[in-house]
Amino acid sequence: MTLFESICPCCISTSHSSSLRPSHRPSHNPSLHPHATPSISNLQAAAYGATMFGSAAINNLWVTYYIQFFSRRVNTQWFYIGQVVYMLWNSFNDPLFGWISDAAPGLTRRRTPAIKYGGPLWAIVFAMAWQDLGGEEFGSISAGLHFTMVLCLYDGLLTLVELNHAALMPDLTTSTEDRTKLNNASAAGAILGSLSSFFGHMYWSQDAQGGGVGPFRRFSTVVALLATIGFAFSAEKVCTDADRHRESKLVAEGGEASERKKPPLSMATVVRQMMKHKNFGLFTLVSALQVFECTFEKNFLSIFVDLLMQDVSKHTRSLIISTSFVLPWIVTILLAPAVSRFGVRSVIIASFCLKVLLGVIALAVG
Repeated sequence: MTLFESICPCCISTSHSSSLRPSHRPSHNPSLHPHATPSISNLQAAAYGATMFGSAAINNLWVTYYIQFFSRRVNTQWFYIGQVVYMLWNSFNDPLFGWISDAAPGLTRRRTPAIKYGGPLWAIVFAMAWQDLGGEEFGSISAGLHFTMVLCLYDGLLTLVELNHAALMPDLTTSTEDRTKLNNASAAGAILGSLSSFFGHMYWSQDAQGGGVGPFRRFSTVVALLATIGFAFSAEKVCTDADRHRESKLVAEGGEASERKKPPLSMATVVRQMMKHKNFGLFTLVSALQVFECTFEKNFLSIFVDLLMQDVSKHTRSLIISTSFVLPWIVTILLAPAVSRFGVRSVIIASFCLKVLLGVIALAVG
């Protein structure tokens, strides 16, 4: 994850993506609630960060090593087939899961079930991805189907968990102070989860076709188990009894019941609303560039490090890789005061300009 993405990950979701939500959803813009009283406890904040711990622990290993692992198992044809199917599914599941999540009534029935059940399933898919399913020779159909199936399942469950986790913040609070607290908890959880990348490189072996990948498989299983514990703790503790009581009271008084009487917007209507939004084109372009840069960097970082630093010890290379995941989240915490003072949008624009400037300098230096 890069600086632009990680400055305020959840705030980015709630500020930008909320501007593209259907018009029937209530606004959670903190500027509309200037006197919101902080109400998030330390336990809730820790629970909110626990989802990010599990997400970072799993995803940092995945984006770093899945290209290396499967490139030794599938030929070029199957690799491109898998990637094309994955891209089509990835472009479709984001609005689909967002529409399904927003259509569900109530906080505890809208967001937390996705973390409670989707998180462990995501961890299982992650752990199983590195296993041999039997009879998978290089370039075989079974290996290609394994690659394609794992890509789609992994991305679908990742979207389900992280989308609902990001959208959970405006459901929990409208207080700027509380949102900063939750963002810091997410960053702390991500820092702890990112340590998996350090130990992962210690267990990783280039002999992914042979028995050398065994230690990495066992380590990935342990990571999946720890992530599952984090997801379960998050889903259980992020909503208090007071939240559940308030939700039940609202439903009883017809607060959300009246909204449910309205005909739900169809998926096609939601997509049309988003495409007509004045910021949709620019938002999509920036997101596409960001995803491309991030994906390219993380997928090939370990390969470049191993090739260009062969004379450097494996511990040092592991430290370099893990630092690339940890450092942006440390910056997230350090920039929290600036976010509170200047707003998320201003900090994102400043960081984006800095990123472009540093890229130009790096290109000039060569």
